[in-house]
Amino acid sequence: MARKPKPQEPFNHERWLVSYADFITLLFAFFTTLYAISTVDAQKMGKMVMSMRASFDGNLFSPGGRSLTLGPGMGGMGAAPIARDVVENLRVPQNGNIRDAALKNLKELKSNFLPLDTAGPGKTLGSLKSQVDSLVGKDAQKKGVTTRLEGRGLVISLGEGGFFPSGSDQIKPEGLALLDTIATSLVTVGNHIRIEGHTDDVPIKNSRFPSNWELSTARATAMVAHLIAKFGFTPERLSAAGYSEFRPVAANDSDEGRARNRRVDIIVLNPRYAAAEPQ
Repeated sequence: MARKPKPQEPFNHERWLVSYADFITLLFAFFTTLYAISTVDAQKMGKMVMSMRASFDGNLFSPGGRSLTLGPGMGGMGAAPIARDVVENLRVPQNGNIRDAALKNLKELKSNFLPLDTAGPGKTLGSLKSQVDSLVGKDAQKKGVTTRLEGRGLVISLGEGGFFPSGSDQIKPEGLALLDTIATSLVTVGNHIRIEGHTDDVPIKNSRFPSNWELSTARATAMVAHLIAKFGFTPERLSAAGYSEFRPVAANDSDEGRARNRRVDIIVLNPRYAAAEPQ
């Protein structure tokens, strides 16, 4: 007896909907990715690159190379040009070895992330630091003068004790002499120079200064005025800022710490950071 043939299932004419749905899903993901790329948060991207740089530091960057440090205050306007440069210099490899291309991109990001170490024709901020240290000499420790290189530029820190009487913005005669010595090395530098006043957290209130804000700003302004009047610095190259007690370099829980915080910083800005200054 012949076996009854199994009935065939009818042909499904709507199977194309499965492929079509997959295609629509891929298109959605593609345009979502494009939108995400177009709205990159520059500062978050900068943080991501910094994290990658720290992870690869031991293998990717040559020993003894320059290190990048982010100082306080770089998360705001000062960091924006750097983060923007990072985003603009990202490269997506289209062929070749992906790992090699990624390492090349990270090296390019490193070179773009590091600030320009220039201070006029034929001079670097490192050589300028050496020149200032040599000019100040033994007076540096006695007058509370220190120099250091940061990502934003060369910082020449002037302690209050050697330059200002307590609670005053009048520069001491011996402080003026030392400031003039430092100014001789800066007058030919084309970089923008920002002078920042800082205090400790001990409140001040007298007939001239109702708070530390006014005192810190007045001290910075006094130095700006002196550089313009005596050395002919162009005002466009200078700016003054007062930070009161809110940018300490030491804890305000001891006399030594408070003394370190009472200072005026002269910052010779790197061109990359100076680009964020008002034009």
